[in-house]
Parts: sequence; structure tokens; C-alpha cells
Amino acid sequence: MEAKLSRRDLLKIMGVSGVALGASSLAPTPSEAKSTLSPNIAIIGAGLGGISLSARLIKDLPNAKITLFDADPILYYQPGFTLIAAGIYNKQDTSYKKEDLIHDKVKWIKENVTKVDPEAKTLTTTSNQTHQYDYLVIATGTTYEFDKVKGLDEETIQDPNYNITTIYTADGAVKAQKMFEKIEKSNGGKILFAEPNTAIKCGGANKKIYFLLEDRLNSQNIKDKFDMHLYAGGGAMLSSPIHAKMIEQFFISRNMPYSMRNVLVEIDKDKKMATFEKLMPYSENGVSKVAKETFQKPFDYLFVIPRMTTSSFISDSGLAITKGDVAGHWVDVDQYTLQHKKYPHIFAIGDCAGIPKGKTGASIRKQYPVIAENIIAHLNNKPLQAKFDGYTACPLLTRYGKAVMVEFDYKGAAPSLPCFGATRESWLNWFVKIYLMKPMVMNGMIYARA
Repeated sequence: MEAKLSRRDLLKIMGVSGVALGASSLAPTPSEAKSTLSPNIAIIGAGLGGISLSARLIKDLPNAKITLFDADPILYYQPGFTLIAAGIYNKQDTSYKKEDLIHDKVKWIKENVTKVDPEAKTLTTTSNQTHQYDYLVIATGTTYEFDKVKGLDEETIQDPNYNITTIYTADGAVKAQKMFEKIEKSNGGKILFAEPNTAIKCGGANKKIYFLLEDRLNSQNIKDKFDMHLYAGGGAMLSSPIHAKMIEQFFISRNMPYSMRNVLVEIDKDKKMATFEKLMPYSENGVSKVAKETFQKPFDYLFVIPRMTTSSFISDSGLAITKGDVAGHWVDVDQYTLQHKKYPHIFAIGDCAGIPKGKTGASIRKQYPVIAENIIAHLNNKPLQAKFDGYTACPLLTRYGKAVMVEFDYKGAAPSLPCFGATRESWLNWFVKIYLMKPMVMNGMIYARA
């Protein structure tokens, strides 16, 4: 009997067959020797960064007391959210119980932290309990500020009566999948994609949704029924110039309209109207300024990225950056050692770290060995030799069956393997994203094996 493929399987392999891939995960090098020291290490946040680092520290510091603080029982494989929207994953494919991931020797306190006293080396949890630490690692990720757009809140994302969503939450991604299907069955309409002008994790995520939706509509010869437009708040598609230019070329060649330096500031959900501010930088007497001009756009469907920041206790505890446009938002750490600039016993990992690049899971994979090695070095009164090079990666899904492996670091483009290519659109990159990345993260990295 002929085997039948589900619609989800068809979307995975759309138009391609018979290719297999073997690739090394290039696991991080362990410390030269296990330390016999027994520090008390607190990690705030049991996400990908916190759990991966705790697993590594258990290996390198078997006598250490390691405690994770996090009230959320579920860890989401967030790179899978775009695949939920695309109809390839279900929500369950990205959801994991943290109790199944955290090492048995790591103590997990299921509370959030409300305050840190870096001078006393203490932290306070939601139950008003105080805990001492020798070293502290902040791994809290990002907090979404939906309300920075007037008229938008997380309840709107949950509400099926509004065609407004984000792919930065699991439920938002599920809604995006339903909106994809609704769009395909409709008679046309106006589809907007909106991005803020502030730092966000995985800067290519909304662009992937734009690419995949365009590909689906084009493959069904119904694209002309829709008016689609991306309004990006920043001045470039990505912080890597070569990849920013590549995305622009894709958009132009595929007739996918976009505008830069346009920030969503308000929505009227019932009137289906979006208000934007056009940002126009200029210099006056040597001082950089920004002129703003407001305009409105009607929409039938809206895919939005919320502004992002860190947990409020970081700023309240005096641990955030204090100068510039990002003041009060991210943990003030050295971009190479990931050590706090004022408090040497504090480090930060992942999206909450105030560094120029590195808000992806691929960055965390490079960061957690650096922090582990630098904590051991500091314990032994040695210089911090381990350095994070700014590596970040994002398999940019450009159409069903094709992707570009976007990789860069502080110095620029940095393809890890020649077969990926810096800007090459290929099925191989799609295969890696769909089939290899989640096993590497959830079976390897989360246990400090990759």
C-alpha cells in the first residue's frame, strides 16, 4: 500500500526528496580539569541559557552548590515558533517540562527573583526569602512590552476575534498558523508586518514569516489579491551588512514591499488601523536628532514584534546599563567575558546580556562554556581568558524548502561550514533547521553536550 504523507510532512519536504545530511555539532571544549572548589552559584532563569550553563557547571565544578531560580515549569524551544506558524510544528513540538531537563544535582527553586543586592551577594524571591550566593548568573531572557504600542496587549494576541498576532510566543505562533490558513481562504486583504527599532532576539523571525507567507500565496497564484508590507523600525534588516543587503535583494526580486525606520506606535483593533512613526535622523550643530512623522495604514492582518526589555529587578538592583539608548534595559556586562562591569561575581548569558550581538540560541551555545570557564578562572584568581566572539546564527527560511544560514560575529560574516555559505539559499539549510537543530539543542546543548 502506498504510504500517505500528512500536510505537515509535505510542508517539511515541499518539492524535495532524497537528501540526507551528516554534520558534526562541534561540541564545546570542556575545561582542562574539574575543579575541587565548592562555590555557591545562583542562576536566575531556567531557560536555555540557565539550564545549559547549570549542566556545564555540574561537570566542571562537581562540588559546587548550583541553584536555579525560575517559577515557570515549561521551557519552549523558541526557534520552533516560526515552524508552528508555517504549519510544520505543533505547539507540543516546542514544549518541554523543565523538571525533565534540569540536572538532578541542581537545586531548582520554583520562584522568581524580585531583587538582587550585589554588595551583600544576596537575592530575594517572590516569597520574600533571601538567598546568599558566591557567584550569580543572570539568564532571564527578555520581557515583552506589548503595551508600548497603544491599543496592544497580550490579551489581543490571545483573542481569536482579532487578526493580530506575534510569533514570539507559543500561543501567538499557533494563532499565526491559523491566520495563514485564514488568509489563504480569503478573497484578499492588507497584511502588515511590524518590527520595533529596539534590540530584539532573532531579528530575522518576522521576515521569515513574511517570506513563507509570500511563498505560500505565490505558489497558489493568489499573491496578487493581497497587499503585503513590512514596516521595520531599524535602519537595516539585520546588524550584519552582507545579510541585510541579501534580504533587501530577496524582497525586491520577489516584489515584497518594505519600509525602514517606521515604528508601530498604536493600533485600533476594531477599526483595523495601525499608526506608525516615521523616524528621520538628522544632525544639528553636531548633535544627532530624530524627526518624527506620523502616518496610518489600514490592515486586515497584522504580525507584530513587541518591544523587548529585561526583568525589572535588573534595573532596580543597579545591574543594568546606565548610559545611552539602552539604559535601564540590559545587564551591563563585558561583551567578551560576559562578566558584569562593576560586580565581578556576576555574569549574564543569553538575551538579557547587554552586548552588541548575541540574542539567539546559537549565541547561548557559545556563551555558556565561556561563563563556566571564567567562573573557574575567577575562583582561582586567574585572568578571564575565555572570550565570547559575538557569534550568532539564524537559519533564515526564505521559502518552503529553502533557507539561508545567516551567521556572523563581532567581526562580520562567519560561516561555520563552507557548505552553508554566507548568503546561499539552499535546501541543505532548510534541512538543518527542520531536522537537526532541535535535536542538537534539546538533546545536546541543554545537557552541555553540544
